[in-house]
Amino acid sequence: MGWVRGPGMELVAFYQGWYGERIIKHLREQAPDWAIWAIKLRKGLPSLPDEETDLLAQEVMKELPREAVGADLALFLHEEPGASLLMPEVARRAEVRALICPADDYRVLPRGLELQLSEELMSVGLLFSFPRPFCSLSRGPGPIGDFAERFGRPELIVELDGHEIRSVRVLRGAPCGSTHYMARR
Repeated sequence: MGWVRGPGMELVAFYQGWYGERIIKHLREQAPDWAIWAIKLRKGLPSLPDEETDLLAQEVMKELPREAVGADLALFLHEEPGASLLMPEVARRAEVRALICPADDYRVLPRGLELQLSEELMSVGLLFSFPRPFCSLSRGPGPIGDFAERFGRPELIVELDGHEIRSVRVLRGAPCGSTHYMARR
């Protein structure tokens, strides 16, 4: 999916599958002033011992363009628990300031694994958020808060004419695009 350069936030999205693609597409449409890089993670990643995690993190980093290193924010849009284990090492190597990992499915990111990853991310001084679901994000520190100003828990202004909706203005939309889609209808 490549990258888009803009004067605003720099964001790198690590994703698996169509849902991640959908989110990235929506972010690019709604934040054309942001630089957004997308790195596809392969599927079928098993729960791995540390030495294999290191090798897979190296593999992922080969796909990351040099200009994406040091981005403000990483999104980790994964669909398998094995991919979760790459998160701290990939974020560290990518030198991002903050990380958002939506935890919409407990099978993909169980609470115990979330706690383990939280400890690892804290130990390297990384800001992070695990919103459950992604569209519940409303604020956060640093780049997470900047992201949440535009994407997260929907905020709308609805103009009524009697009992009919006259117009809908999206102040903050769900990252998946559902809010903007419904507002256009």
